Amino acid sequence: MEVTSILNSPDADPHDFEPTPEASKSVHDAQVVVYNGIGYDEWMKKLIDASGDAKNKAVIAVGSDIMGKKEGDNEHIWYNPDTMPKYVDRLAEQLSKLDPSHKDAYRKQADAYKASLAPFTSLVKELKQASPVPVAVSEPVFDYMAEALNLSVSDKKFSMAAEEETDPAPAEVAQLQNDIKGKKITMFVNNIQASSPTVKNIVELAKQNEVPVIEVTETLPSGKNYVQWMVDQLNQIKAALKK
Repeated sequence: MEVTSILNSPDADPHDFEPTPEASKSVHDAQVVVYNGIGYDEWMKKLIDASGDAKNKAVIAVGSDIMGKKEGDNEHIWYNPDTMPKYVDRLAEQLSKLDPSHKDAYRKQADAYKASLAPFTSLVKELKQASPVPVAVSEPVFDYMAEALNLSVSDKKFSMAAEEETDPAPAEVAQLQNDIKGKKITMFVNNIQASSPTVKNIVELAKQNEVPVIEVTETLPSGKNYVQWMVDQLNQIKAALKK
């Protein structure tokens, strides 16, 4: 099969993407279309509807169809360790319907992919804390993983303001600063693909107070696959928890 990624640059912002004629043609020609959904990349839904052939496509909106989320929920579902195994099973199912003669091959490939996730899934199990550990985050990008590891996010209002590109309330900033200075959090998880003067100041304050800063990204870095990306970030968490 031929796979076309509409977004293939780690620097592209899925929220703000403006579909090109090439993207429209790719969606029109596709037999299977996969997108995140739940408000993250709704331009894809528009391309599917505009293709005039939606009824003949296998469409997988991962957020709603597989993970049971709705618009307004945290859209960064690839940080949920359950997402990829569930997604690959659904994909194999859809491909088998389109191409029944290769059903066994699709199932075998799906099982092989789930097995390849072992370095990631085993690290998640290893790092899951017996009791909640307080952390702070620059944005809610990492929240599903934090939940999986039993890391309690202490600055939800601050992080939501940062994601929405608005200024956090002075009280929220002051509380986060106090948590850092008092070492009430074990680490600060920073999305390095999006920043602001306020977040940069928080990162600097964390470093000054020897609070580990974990660097994460919203999109897959160039040159890495999903497992490598997740494991690299989890190893930072592992080091911070040891400290």
